[in-house]
Amino acid sequence: MGLFDRLQDELDARGRQEGLSPIDLLDLPPGLAAIAKKIVRRNGMSLADIAQEMNQTPEETQTVLDDLVAKGLVRRVEVSGEIWYKAFFARKADKKLSTGVWSALDNLLEQDKGE
Repeated sequence: MGLFDRLQDELDARGRQEGLSPIDLLDLPPGLAAIAKKIVRRNGMSLADIAQEMNQTPEETQTVLDDLVAKGLVRRVEVSGEIWYKAFFARKADKKLSTGVWSALDNLLEQDKGE
């Protein structure tokens, strides 16, 4: 596998990274963003609490929560025998990896100049 293939694989992997970031909250439709913000502020909530806060039926809220879970932004966790929803925060990008990739690319370019 060549350098550019490895670089593309790394970029693809970063694009698939799950988790909630501040940018995600801005990109979400208003209904999803409102629920995500409430979950973040309270460090997790039950379905009943979220439905009550959003003035929705539990069924409507469950549909929205299922979407947030599918997007990798929220996780279901068990708290005292009850299912709660908690924000799943994105891992901070690893700066060392990208530095190493660019350094390797520079080395290859220098080798090409010498040949």
